Amino acid sequence: MNAPYAPPTADELLLALSRLDAALAQVMRRAGQGCGPECERLLDGASRGLRMLLGAAAADVVNDVLDAARRVLTAAEPGAPLLMLTMARQTLAAVVHRHAARATRQVA
Repeated sequence: MNAPYAPPTADELLLALSRLDAALAQVMRRAGQGCGPECERLLDGASRGLRMLLGAAAADVVNDVLDAARRVLTAAEPGAPLLMLTMARQTLAAVVHRHAARATRQVA
């Protein structure tokens, strides 16, 4: 018998966001240097948790961050892609914080 669905907690959401932020910090350090298999695994692993916790409705926001991160890595001049990554990350953070606030209200 399957266990009942439990919505993610605020702590789970914020931890997943911090994991992705750590991966994005590495992306920013490697801007313009390309993305090898190790980097791909890091980005995919860090984003997987957020996709699972946020669900299908927010998967596009996570994908926007990943696309922007890959552009930063492969751009000859990463200035504009870095700005796009910053904006996509801010949007994702807003979505995560909104979900976290909702999770906190549900517990209270």
